[in-house]
Amino acid sequence: MHRASGLYAHVTWHTYRRMKVIRKYDVPAIVDAVLEAGRRSGVRVHAQAVLQDHVHVLVSYLPTATLASFMRHAKSESCRRVNVKRKDAQRLQWSRGYYVGSLSRDHVLATRSYIARQFHRHPDLVPV
Repeated sequence: MHRASGLYAHVTWHTYRRMKVIRKYDVPAIVDAVLEAGRRSGVRVHAQAVLQDHVHVLVSYLPTATLASFMRHAKSESCRRVNVKRKDAQRLQWSRGYYVGSLSRDHVLATRSYIARQFHRHPDLVPV
């Protein structure tokens, strides 16, 4: 069976009160949790950028997939993975909600470039 879809979205979410709590060694756990959320919910992750206080993700999905399920898993699992490894009292906590903007196929490349430039746009938010 052939299934194709042209549904794309730019998703962002941030830490609680935009606190700069994401560290360099947290990034792989967040990236892996987002990819796993995509596999579990039928959402394909095309690009990610993880900064100290927020995350950008470019995704595509079939009409049968739900972005809410993807986000629930991505946020909860990334938080759990990061906090299990934390040795200090500072915990990662995401704010409630997220932003999703739908994209036409013509805007996918520009959005991928925008996400790739996040470290240049926000040099003060690169995880250290």
